[in-house]
Amino acid sequence: MPFHTIIEPLRTVVCVGQWLPASETFIYDQILHQKRTKLRVIARDRTECAGRFPYEDVVHLGALQTMGFYQFGFAPTVKRALVGHRTQLIHAHFGPNGTRMLPFARALGIPLVVSMHGHDLGGLEPQNRYNPRYRRYQELAPELFEYTQLFLCASAELAELLVAHGAPSHKVRLHHLGVDIGRFKPGLPSERVDSRILMVGRLVEKKGLFDGIEAFSFVVKRYQSARLAIVGDGPLADELRKAALRHGVVDQVEFLGSLSAEGVLREMRRASILLTPSFTTPSGDRESGVIVVKEAGATGLPAVVTRHGGLPEIIEEGQNGFLVPERDVAGLANRLERLLSSPALRGEMGNRARRLIEQRYDSVRQNELLEEHLLRAASAVRDASRQ
Repeated sequence: MPFHTIIEPLRTVVCVGQWLPASETFIYDQILHQKRTKLRVIARDRTECAGRFPYEDVVHLGALQTMGFYQFGFAPTVKRALVGHRTQLIHAHFGPNGTRMLPFARALGIPLVVSMHGHDLGGLEPQNRYNPRYRRYQELAPELFEYTQLFLCASAELAELLVAHGAPSHKVRLHHLGVDIGRFKPGLPSERVDSRILMVGRLVEKKGLFDGIEAFSFVVKRYQSARLAIVGDGPLADELRKAALRHGVVDQVEFLGSLSAEGVLREMRRASILLTPSFTTPSGDRESGVIVVKEAGATGLPAVVTRHGGLPEIIEEGQNGFLVPERDVAGLANRLERLLSSPALRGEMGNRARRLIEQRYDSVRQNELLEEHLLRAASAVRDASRQ
């Protein structure tokens, strides 16, 4: 049942790494659509695309305080931001940000909620013990597990892994990221470009984009009109272009770079298939809810994805897409060919994809559930302090 004990808006501080990468649009959507919270954001700095995410109350730390915040848990600006906002709850996105906020939450007696999204679980793996990015995170993880009131995991796999790493199971909840089904709507049939395959995401290892290009190189031998569009930017951009050249498909692959939200939506409406060949990297980096697959499904796009992270929670085999084992290039190519060979199958799967997103991942409902989680966490701590 809905939780309504707290009448006044819950004064919440949201902690993120930067304000805001294009890959973290879901955080912005959550912030804009929360109705029962009064939000302030703490971020170390602004990204180049921060202008896409206008929000007044964002506190930036700057280089010197970021160093203290990241390495020693010391940053006067953070404490002032919390006290000045009369903060009742801290919501940190990604586990490492949870450990950074931990000393402030503990010192001020503020309840802490941490949303886990993927790489933060990999950061707890033994092979990352001496990685500077995760060393303090691993050192403070037991204290984080003890103090944090609630961990929200974007997939069932993440929830299981977090408990396996030591988080108390009663503090761990599954919370799926939602999609604005009013904005991500199917386009007109005339917008679809036949045999156009789409990959969307940061150009990083876990996205499996090299596997996607290789699979496409097999497909295009049979379907010469096929084209692959890649939306996103990142450190592997040059290497991916070289891979397209090496596989002989450089003229059939379009690198579109980072696009606005409207640009991504336009490409989803143009494409006939979404390809998401993600995998868990040797460092343990992984996907979770993969919001792109939900957005594409909302536009009526069938998907070929790997059995990875939260993807099997979104794609039902043979219904709204196909599931293939991680790193199975031949399997990816085979499923792409099955969809390319049958416009009717693509249409049926696309219709089912839209219905599934409407039923399970409507952002309005998911944001209501998020607020329920936050309000309950704050109220539980308040009630315990009165006993």
